[in-house]
Amino acid sequence: MSSSTTNKSAEFDGILYEAEATMRSSVIVVPDEVCQLFRESKGAVRILCSIKGGEEFPCALNPRGDGYVIIASKQLIKKHKLIPHVAFRVRVRSDVHEGLQLPEELLEVLMQDEHFSFEFEKLLPGHKRGLIHYIRSAKSVDTRIKRSLEIAEKAKTGTLGGSKPND
Repeated sequence: MSSSTTNKSAEFDGILYEAEATMRSSVIVVPDEVCQLFRESKGAVRILCSIKGGEEFPCALNPRGDGYVIIASKQLIKKHKLIPHVAFRVRVRSDVHEGLQLPEELLEVLMQDEHFSFEFEKLLPGHKRGLIHYIRSAKSVDTRIKRSLEIAEKAKTGTLGGSKPND
């Protein structure tokens, strides 16, 4: 059975490091024994993560050098008050939805708009995750509805993928 259909979980002491790359970012190195629990093939693995017992968020175990890391955004670092090289508790578990669990507001718009639903299904998983994140990042229900409708409108005008309108 693949990790995407099971509910594996693990906890470990994470440490924040500045990534050695051309892009300035920070990462949480994931211990090999945790990676082995989730990985079944090469490449990134979608997971849900909780830091210091906080709310879960979707992310990925990303290959980096000989191991795997979780990329830590500036927002994540600030929210959890993470300090480089100081250990903190991390809990990870399988993401059975592969980062594609739809917010209620988006699901409602998809159910009401057949054209939007068709266009949304054609998108690559990474693009869908980006749109889902955009909607979820709104604090109020009204803003999540507004963003869902905005995305549906872009589907109708042919600009959902950032392309020019259909003629």
